[in-house]
Amino acid sequence: MKGRRAIAAAALVAAGSAALWSCRPQGDTTVNAAQLQASNAQFYQEQIRLAREALARQEWEAARQNLEGIVEALPATDPLGAEARAGLAEIAFELGDYQRAMTVAAEVPAGTPHSARALEYRGLAQLFSCDFDAATQTFYQLAEVDPPRGRVWLGVAAAWTGADANADRELTQVVDSYGQSEHAPNARFYLAQLALWQRRAGPAQRRLGELRNGTPDYLTTLDQRAQNWLGRRTHLMRSYFTFDTLSRLSRMSQSQAAVEQDQRADQALQMLQQNPGACAPQVQRLAQARAAGAADREAFAAANRDQDGDGIPDERDRCRDQPETVNGVQDDDGCPEATAAISLEGNQIRFLNNFQINFDTGTADVVAGSQDGIRQIGRFMQSPQYQWIRRIRLEGHTDDVGDAQANEELAMARVRRVMVMLHNEGVDTDRMHPVSYGESRPAVPGTSEEARAQNRRVEIFVEDPPMFGGVRQR
Repeated sequence: MKGRRAIAAAALVAAGSAALWSCRPQGDTTVNAAQLQASNAQFYQEQIRLAREALARQEWEAARQNLEGIVEALPATDPLGAEARAGLAEIAFELGDYQRAMTVAAEVPAGTPHSARALEYRGLAQLFSCDFDAATQTFYQLAEVDPPRGRVWLGVAAAWTGADANADRELTQVVDSYGQSEHAPNARFYLAQLALWQRRAGPAQRRLGELRNGTPDYLTTLDQRAQNWLGRRTHLMRSYFTFDTLSRLSRMSQSQAAVEQDQRADQALQMLQQNPGACAPQVQRLAQARAAGAADREAFAAANRDQDGDGIPDERDRCRDQPETVNGVQDDDGCPEATAAISLEGNQIRFLNNFQINFDTGTADVVAGSQDGIRQIGRFMQSPQYQWIRRIRLEGHTDDVGDAQANEELAMARVRRVMVMLHNEGVDTDRMHPVSYGESRPAVPGTSEEARAQNRRVEIFVEDPPMFGGVRQR
């Protein structure tokens, strides 16, 4: 492949030179370096123009032919070289060559006009290769230069891996802060998907209504795109989730399209099983849940009236306009418990009312208002209802003040402080796994003191058994 690209680069240079020679006056046998450089630059500009047009038509192979030689001929520091690499990253991703997409996208310098595009396709290639930690880190970088685009994909990565509260936070932030942007419909769709995985019909229906009112063609276009992915055998994981969600939404609105969408979801899953690659554990989990869940999907669609979206049908919900608090205390009556402080959303243990485990600036001291919450987590972990939780992961974070390495160490110190406090509440240390992310994963963008206070935090997830795509492994 590299040899062919080198030949293509040489051919491009030769073509540019030939163009200059063909235009020289009769009898003129001299061509100076400046003229040659200008001619080659003009030729590369034309190749980029042709590639842009081919990309707009989704003619991936034609665009790739125009860009490969430029990548070999021009460095990534050259604006055309950077654009060509970003374009090749998009093409490689669309053709399902995720490794190539990651490699060429990584060559685009940060801070250039094409870095956001390269980051997006690098992160998507990592996500679809099931390298979730790398994808999340890339999407955080993308969010710094293109907040709505980066936050949508952060939400998707969080949802796929069971961090439901984080997914809801990221996607809702896009809807609330960038509601008129091109990314808001995606955020609404993934919020509907997340609500369906949580068996919260009310929120799913509300997001579906927002999509139909604000972007009437969104679901039809998405269905067509997913069919295209399926036909090309690319993005099969995303195809599966898309068709699975569309079929559930169709059932809730009594659409006949649900049967075809279910068949396509099954087809995508079968293709994934034939060649799972790095996603083998996740594919196995999805296949098991898919086989066992057909009747459940039908029953859920038939009983989808859920005014408060807490997963308890209105017919047996004692508090139809107030969601249930899932905390081991009367979890089936449909009513919130005033004394509850925490709940389990997906695989994420979160505090209610936006409560967090926060810290004083520059220290591992838990703020006074968070200490009672840690005691509540200790009781939660020892509740008979949650003995199935084998291990939790505690993720430490800081604000952006100070040195990155020092912040990583500070975040770990915060995690270990919380672990000690949980151990004092009776939680075995073998059930806790500490992780530090330092300042690299802010919950709230910005440098205000309010944002920084929220970013100084520890978040807690159920690590074992793991979750993927709304399905928890037993």
